[in-house]
Amino acid sequence: MRLRQSLRRELEAAAARSRRSVADVTQELLEEALRMRQCPGIYFGDEPSGRTAKAGGTGLGVWEVLRDFSKNGDAARLRKAFPQLSQAQITAALMYYARYRDEVQAQIDANAALTPKAVEQQYPGLVRFTR
Repeated sequence: MRLRQSLRRELEAAAARSRRSVADVTQELLEEALRMRQCPGIYFGDEPSGRTAKAGGTGLGVWEVLRDFSKNGDAARLRKAFPQLSQAQITAALMYYARYRDEVQAQIDANAALTPKAVEQQYPGLVRFTR
């Protein structure tokens, strides 16, 4: 793929910052750009767990918005749970979920697995929950 020199330099800088190859960074950016075109109103942000799809204009990950929706599929309940979100933001999250259900569900499941007991076992002596 031929790229403008200025674009190549930007990709090289991004790769150096993230300690990844230019090819990996380019592939990630292209995939995210295509997903944002397919699902207007979605953007990607860095989280401790990696890049995640977010509802535009919020800091909420798609998985956070749809955590309960994935269990019961009740869009009206979703609207009540997030009154601060516009219909467009909810629609964007639902569109992304429809296209990338497995990815979103994996994020929901990973969060659900972070029970106090699991965290205590994973980090013995570091974290202690009281009941």
